[in-house]
Amino acid sequence: MWQGGSEVVPLVLFLALAVLFGVLGVLFLARPARTAAFFADEDARKRLRERDARAIGAVFALGGVVLVALGVIRLVGLLSAG
Repeated sequence: MWQGGSEVVPLVLFLALAVLFGVLGVLFLARPARTAAFFADEDARKRLRERDARAIGAVFALGGVVLVALGVIRLVGLLSAG
């Protein structure tokens, strides 16, 4: 009988957060001007450029995909181990 119930809930929450992380990255990529305005700091010497916002979006999107893949692999391993 399968006894992995205590590990499934945190893993599903991890997957949900990883998906949100990736979606945030895609939104940053889709709207770089709004992202740059969101991260703008009036005290900074340089303004955040759209190119920088795209780079941040790419890091978030790629990181989200990697985290989702790791979470799915772990979840499949956990569910099939029982």
